[in-house]
Amino acid sequence: MNKITMTSNLYQRGRVNLGNVTRMKKLFKKLQAGEKIVYGAIGGSITQGSAASSPEYRYVERFASWLRTRYSATVDVVNAGIGASNSLFGAFRVEKDLLVHQPDLITIEYAVNDTTNPDTQAAYEALIRKCLTLSPDVAVILIFTMNHSGENKQHLQEPVGLHYQLPMISYRDAVYPEIKQGSWTWEDISPDTVHPNDLGHEMIADMLSRLTEDIAAADEQTESLPLPDYQFPGAAKYENARIIDAASMDLIAQSGWNQGPHKAGYTGWQTDQPGAWLEVRFSGTYLAIGSQQYSGDFGRASVSIDGKEPVVIEGYFTKAENTVWAGGHTIISVINEQLPPGEHTLKLTILPERHTNSNGYKFDIGYLLIAQ
Repeated sequence: MNKITMTSNLYQRGRVNLGNVTRMKKLFKKLQAGEKIVYGAIGGSITQGSAASSPEYRYVERFASWLRTRYSATVDVVNAGIGASNSLFGAFRVEKDLLVHQPDLITIEYAVNDTTNPDTQAAYEALIRKCLTLSPDVAVILIFTMNHSGENKQHLQEPVGLHYQLPMISYRDAVYPEIKQGSWTWEDISPDTVHPNDLGHEMIADMLSRLTEDIAAADEQTESLPLPDYQFPGAAKYENARIIDAASMDLIAQSGWNQGPHKAGYTGWQTDQPGAWLEVRFSGTYLAIGSQQYSGDFGRASVSIDGKEPVVIEGYFTKAENTVWAGGHTIISVINEQLPPGEHTLKLTILPERHTNSNGYKFDIGYLLIAQ
């Protein structure tokens, strides 16, 4: 078996695009001048580092360590990875969880988790635009990871990166052919069906380092291109997006619910009672709900806006065959994205019906995602 390492050939296979290098060149000047920079990473559980043996072995921290060594610089890290989250959620939370820290460099990793995204390209574009409009100098790099079958949403995300002329690397394109031809096994780089182990994280960080060196050696470009028009007009609806958790909802009334921790620092509403209900007032033209889904005693909820036709949210998670992961993640359910402007009333009720494999009615609402 070949030695498992990120060779030059593998890296070249996975280097998708150098992009317009101006923003990265400005970053290098800051580093060379001894200025402190902030490196922010947003993504799912791979960015969060779920299967890394310790935080310093995550690709985010490895890449930051390489930058410190390469440029003798101070690099602060903001790791905004949240497990089982997609770029739709990212577009709503990026200001609060990442951009508030004023990063100079941002990596975005949602290629695997956007399989759960009901609006992948528009949400991904909205997330990228929010990052690029933070400042004229912020540098953004896109990362495409994969699951054990080599599947991801790169084919949807890559065109967005090309539209904005961003640097991009594909861990999938570099590594998965080695697994398909039998040079490596999936177990060499991952302990489960998705997450890279320490070696996998090392290879992602190595690809980022090599990409950085390639950009440093590229011809100088005098200025960044102006932000282009939207590639997907639907992305515009996420410009004025916000997250409202239980602690800040405009509650009209409720029966059978309690407030408690949800996930990733958000406060939620929880219940285990059929018939439990709550009413919330909000203003906006778009509404989605983030709620927990788990292979336990979880129920279903009916959601109605202004008394109109309800939408049902399933709280029970159906496990994939031959896997042990039982969920526990937050799913995002789009309730209505064409509401008339103005104030609306949301009513959510736990239904008496439930999944055949569930023995209970638990439900956990994390937040409302609202856009104007």
